[in-house]
Amino acid sequence: MTQITDRKAEEVQKAAYSVVLAVADHFTDTDPTAKLEQLSLVVAFGAEAYLLTGGRLDGKGQELAKAAFTMAPAPREGITRGEYALILRGAAAEAGHDWPDGDNDPAIPRIAGIPGPRTEPIPAKGGDR
Repeated sequence: MTQITDRKAEEVQKAAYSVVLAVADHFTDTDPTAKLEQLSLVVAFGAEAYLLTGGRLDGKGQELAKAAFTMAPAPREGITRGEYALILRGAAAEAGHDWPDGDNDPAIPRIAGIPGPRTEPIPAKGGDR
């Protein structure tokens, strides 16, 4: 039986990986060829967590940033922001928290073995009514 604390831990992990993916997007969009600096790494996690918690000042953003930072792989020396973004996305995908790449991809990725949504039968044209 799933306990409340188990569900809370799953929610925190999901939110933390949302921060990890947001940091990856930020590093891809903003100066991806620049060397990754430790300060910009810490600030990026804090800023993305702050944005994802709606700018709350109750400490939730800080908790989320810490959780995401500990889940993220450590960057190697001399890595660029873009290279680290790829590593972050890979870590999120391995943990099962991958986002679709294209605008027309389904918001919820299909998982093998889990059936998709039902399709309604298409009515025949001009048939009996």
